[in-house]
Amino acid sequence: MFGKSQSVVLRSTSTQETTVVWKVWEDSVTLIVAACGASEMLLNQLLTSVFNVMVLAVGIDELCSARNAERLKRELRVCYPLLDRLLECVDVTSSDRAANCSDLLGLVEVTLCQENHLLQSLVDTWAECVDSLYGFLLIRGRVAVATSSWWQLDPEEMKLLALLVSVEGTCTACDIPVFLPCKSPAVPFRLVACGLVGGIQICALCGPSPPLTEVEHVSIQCWKGAIDVLRAAEQCFPRNFPPSIQLDNGVMGLLLVDHQAGKFLLSRNQRTDAGKKESRSLSGAHRLDVLRTFYHQVAATFMNQSSGNSEGAAAYEQPVTSPALETYWCSEYHKCHALRHGTTLLCVLYASAVPIHTMRLITQRTLKFLTGDKQLCW
Repeated sequence: MFGKSQSVVLRSTSTQETTVVWKVWEDSVTLIVAACGASEMLLNQLLTSVFNVMVLAVGIDELCSARNAERLKRELRVCYPLLDRLLECVDVTSSDRAANCSDLLGLVEVTLCQENHLLQSLVDTWAECVDSLYGFLLIRGRVAVATSSWWQLDPEEMKLLALLVSVEGTCTACDIPVFLPCKSPAVPFRLVACGLVGGIQICALCGPSPPLTEVEHVSIQCWKGAIDVLRAAEQCFPRNFPPSIQLDNGVMGLLLVDHQAGKFLLSRNQRTDAGKKESRSLSGAHRLDVLRTFYHQVAATFMNQSSGNSEGAAAYEQPVTSPALETYWCSEYHKCHALRHGTTLLCVLYASAVPIHTMRLITQRTLKFLTGDKQLCW
């Protein structure tokens, strides 16, 4: 049937309730995942991310050519907190999820602050002082601004670096050897991070120098005059965009994704938290989960924007000759609407009472507010 030169490669299998997917890297490392309620495409992306976490920790040579399996297992223990966070990205069954668990694989989460244009110049100056091309500022685990070279990294690398700093906690300073899975899988960088104020950290990828003590000293000198600006920027959390942008009362939450830049913004409308009964029936964390589920199961595929940065993703995309620009869901308690403009995709969660034609107008206006202001640095 297939001819002599062709062969069949089994990549996955499934039952009525469970999907099992596996991948092999370098004819050496095999990863297997089994999950309920998750798509095969999403599980393939999870496996890629898990492999990249291991490369991040020990490097591709040590991982694929390990002579001492027990030592490798010990070295990979540092990956456990990161792996837990990645598994939360595909957890669709938990009934008790924290708000910060509604994450997306392969994309780094950002926050849009009114102060971002001021913070950008400070980050550029600080990165130059510590002799790094790759500097970024984290506010509550979300990237506010970064150097232009940092944005040129693979989205998976940006994601894992920001996640690694987040799981390290709010320590005063840290210096972690890391391998970049795409850019430098065999030669390590140093990931240095310094706490500035509250939940804000300034981070960079460095070479052998400068030492961490010098990085701390430079950070104090560069940022001591910007404490008020940093505290003002932190006020955007957990909304993740400025209070000057007022959402319509019918909007319960939103997810803004730019696949080309490898970033996303996730937020809920806190003005509706104490509003109508249908709004109160969805907790803040549940709203974010609904948006994430809508994105994975409808928008990412229907908009032909699915995981372009993950290995093998193209094999699971349906051929689309004319990509759609919008789609929507309707349920008894809420509605979801997605609108694509260029490489940007906006998914909005609405109260069920909002008419479909009104959803379109509100989504268009919200997209313009979030992406049209250059000071927000989207």
